[in-house]
Amino acid sequence: MSGDELRFETVPVDVGPAAALDEPVATPLKLLDQNEIVELSIKPSPWFVPIVSIRFVATVAILAVLGDTVLREQIGSAADYIIPLAVLAVVLRLGVASLQWASRVYLLTNRRVMRLAGVVNVRVTECMLARVSRANLELGVLQRLLRVGSIHIAGADDDAQTLVWEHVAGAGETYAKVVRAIRRAQSGK
Repeated sequence: MSGDELRFETVPVDVGPAAALDEPVATPLKLLDQNEIVELSIKPSPWFVPIVSIRFVATVAILAVLGDTVLREQIGSAADYIIPLAVLAVVLRLGVASLQWASRVYLLTNRRVMRLAGVVNVRVTECMLARVSRANLELGVLQRLLRVGSIHIAGADDDAQTLVWEHVAGAGETYAKVVRAIRRAQSGK
């Protein structure tokens, strides 16, 4: 055998009963239809966490500083708890935002565009590519600074909600892929 050849060996793996799913349990997990191919599967940028938390953090910080300066003169030592409680509130908000980020996935298949989100209850929002009426790329000031963007996809139905892929890294390239998939699906190719 020469030095450039790769050698593969099979290794037996015992997956045990934990990996086996009963059919009734596995059925709800099926998200894709027959012959549906995932073309893109991404998560929001990690910047999602600070972006969705920034208003809360700023509000808590302002209230904590104001509360500490005003109440320190009036209630004395009880004001010592204001800053630690504010820090705890900020940490909790960042924790919730982190869970929201971790549970969010954006999928583009050859037939539809989807968003899976939810920490406790997973919500699947989808739109068939052939029924998309418009797709927009939104780049706010903060998003431009962080090099992320949000993609808004609206269905042709009047009652259909707009599907949003929030705070996607490389949003321009991702948006171009989504638009190409929409055009392909709508042209029947």
